Amino acid sequence: MILFCEYVIPEQYREPFIAWADAHPELWRDAELAENTAQPGVFVELRRTKTEAEAAELEKERREGRSWQEMEQWVKGGRDGLRIWTFRQRLLPNGKV
Repeated sequence: MILFCEYVIPEQYREPFIAWADAHPELWRDAELAENTAQPGVFVELRRTKTEAEAAELEKERREGRSWQEMEQWVKGGRDGLRIWTFRQRLLPNGKV
């Protein structure tokens, strides 16, 4: 399973956000943090989980936990600007992922 978080950091907050993210690597353990190349400031986090329960725990932390409280100041739309989805991997008809 993949927990997918997406948010926008407006241009004026992008550098402070990146500096903060770089200064807190413990918040990104087991996560891939990526920025859209065509739309700077659009960030996604990908976190792989083994179960839906684990994904739900991570989602709760991202919505309510320590990392979100610090990030909220930079995210467009504040708390409402954080979008989170959980994806389940599916096999293609030929059995390949």
